[in-house]
Amino acid sequence: MLDAQLVVPQLGVARFSDGSVHPIRGVAANLIVQARSIGNADSASFSDSIGLTSTNGFVRLVRPDGIVLGEYRSGEQQPILAIDSAAQSAAAWLPSKHVLVHWDGHQFVEVPIDDSSFVGRVSFVSLKADNTAQFFVVRDDSSVARFQVTLPSGRVTSADIEPSARGPVFVQQGWMLTQDAWGLIAERANGNRQTIQLSAKALPASDLTMERMSNHWLHVSSKSTGTDWALYLDAGKLYISFMPPAAIGAAR
Repeated sequence: MLDAQLVVPQLGVARFSDGSVHPIRGVAANLIVQARSIGNADSASFSDSIGLTSTNGFVRLVRPDGIVLGEYRSGEQQPILAIDSAAQSAAAWLPSKHVLVHWDGHQFVEVPIDDSSFVGRVSFVSLKADNTAQFFVVRDDSSVARFQVTLPSGRVTSADIEPSARGPVFVQQGWMLTQDAWGLIAERANGNRQTIQLSAKALPASDLTMERMSNHWLHVSSKSTGTDWALYLDAGKLYISFMPPAAIGAAR
């Protein structure tokens, strides 16, 4: 007779405020931060099968267990990382160099981008299967513009204003997320709009950091309160779960 062993599913990988990167296991509303860190990073973005990290000016393609598959010396302190599902969706925007770096299946490739029309700060970027990239740019008045850029030419082919977005945005599973005074606003292109309250007190502007944990999970952290959450998203629904800090999770 064989002993059955319960395997707690891995939901994703998250980077905490101390820079440590940990696998996250469990189910919604009952999350466990694995004690073992798979590395340290200044920023991170993960899908179910692959991830990107940036550490001390190096962008790395990594597996969810921390094994490094590729490395690029970016020299950028705050690159914007993007990943959708497969490794070929991995990209990093280097604002100081005006360059988009993406994984071509074998190595990181540089693409200079004509960002002269952006007139603002890129808060989110994604790489599309049709050899285009989308950039979401926050203007000085906090309005948001979405630019489509063709690759490898790096030329802008379209620009549109996102009328309901204000401030930095994050996009996952068709939801566009922005911060408001009390938490998050999530909106889909069909007009479905939901608010997620995270605090009983007003949050400072740009207080929330959003980093992708996996295909359907997003890590949300508050700089002012030190609180972490995991947000589940799919086409029809979303829900938020409290995530214990890495130190608490490590003690379990």
